[in-house]
Amino acid sequence: MTIENQYQNVTDNLNVTNNEVRILDLLVDTNNMFYDYSKNRVISFIHGRNFHLVLYNAQTDDRGFTMYAVEDFCEHEGDLVILRNIFNRTLQSGLNNYLIRMAKSKVEDIFYMTDTFRALFKKPKSMDDYEVKYPTFPSSLTY
Repeated sequence: MTIENQYQNVTDNLNVTNNEVRILDLLVDTNNMFYDYSKNRVISFIHGRNFHLVLYNAQTDDRGFTMYAVEDFCEHEGDLVILRNIFNRTLQSGLNNYLIRMAKSKVEDIFYMTDTFRALFKKPKSMDDYEVKYPTFPSSLTY
């Protein structure tokens, strides 16, 4: 796979990349870089109005970075649910449960804080959103 092909749109606002140069540049630019590559890591941060989730797998047979990004995440809560579903499916397959559970937890945390970030970014909810008291995951997606 070439570097140009390592970027994929899952939805219009959710994308994933394995391009390590791109990931490392963003980690350095946002002061989120780490220097111990001996253990798995999950780093989440907001850059601009986008939510980024970086996974580093330290296992020798599958070592490397993966970054998920939800553009303007306050406006696209559904993409956070899709990202959580991706991690649920991965957990069902039994792949690297500890790393995936950490990533899923970060997505859930940011999902439940979207109203706070919306206020911080001065992005009021649309009038349609006020009919729903609290954003929730569908019951089929809960533990």
